[in-house]
Amino acid sequence: MSEGDDDELARLRARISELEAELARERTQLATVFSNIPAIFYVKDRDNRYLYGSPYGFRIFGVEHADAIGRTDPEVFPPEVAARFIASDRRVLDGERVHNESYAVPTPSGPRDFAGVRFPIPGPDGVATAVCGFAVDVTERVALARELERLARTDPLTGIGNRRRFDEHLEAEVARAPRSSEPLSLLLCDVDFFKAYNDRYGHQQGDACLAQVARALEGVIRRPADLAARYGGEEFALVLPGTPAEGARSRAERVRAAVRDLAIPHEASPGRDRVTISVGVATVSGAWTASQIVALADRALYEAKAAGRDCEIAVDDEHPPASVRRPT
Repeated sequence: MSEGDDDELARLRARISELEAELARERTQLATVFSNIPAIFYVKDRDNRYLYGSPYGFRIFGVEHADAIGRTDPEVFPPEVAARFIASDRRVLDGERVHNESYAVPTPSGPRDFAGVRFPIPGPDGVATAVCGFAVDVTERVALARELERLARTDPLTGIGNRRRFDEHLEAEVARAPRSSEPLSLLLCDVDFFKAYNDRYGHQQGDACLAQVARALEGVIRRPADLAARYGGEEFALVLPGTPAEGARSRAERVRAAVRDLAIPHEASPGRDRVTISVGVATVSGAWTASQIVALADRALYEAKAAGRDCEIAVDDEHPPASVRRPT
């Protein structure tokens, strides 16, 4: 071998050393990034064996990084979690690229929400030989979105459902009632002589009064489908799915008694010494619209006020007030 060949070989060896050093630095940098980034990142082969995974991604499930590499999901995670991961990765290995996937999984610290992507890693022949997944923890963002959604449907003064929540819930129950063949009852409640109460005690006391009345209404809620909501001003509503006329009337009596038992002084109420409410009760079955049911209950409430207040008037689809017709 000539001296020139030796020099060229030395240069090639030096270049290889430089490339190996550069590759080692890049691997170290990449490993450092994925060791510290608060995200799930992994690569698995077709046999569901972890080739790589971010320490964070395993740590949130209570698994050490070293205990996961080279092992499969069933060997690392609880059966339910492992089955979900395998099913999702199988879709990717079958050719599907998963974009913006959101999912919730149980962890030792409680349920967590994640959003991310999964995609196949093809081999030389173009066939997927591995799957790569990346996801970030969006638990706080999801919780915030849920809280904002809840607040959008909550009356800020009383803490019960607002008019929007009432409208949505009643529409849903109106649509469900004919399919279930169950009755649907609606109570509309109005605080008696509330304007006089505000004039006598002030608006701050008036707000406190409404909040106490709202809590009393919530106290008669029995089932998850029942809803107490502030209808507007000093008016409240109770939506009672699957409640027949007799049960709705009984619930109205309990609501009135609960408000009277609050014993909120009301010296400006004619003939009474405390805050009371009037209640209109409507019970229907079959095909009604939300507006028709509200009109029926509203008319019953009007009649309760005309009857002297602090009472309930109950009507149903067989015996509606003359001003409200049953739909045909």
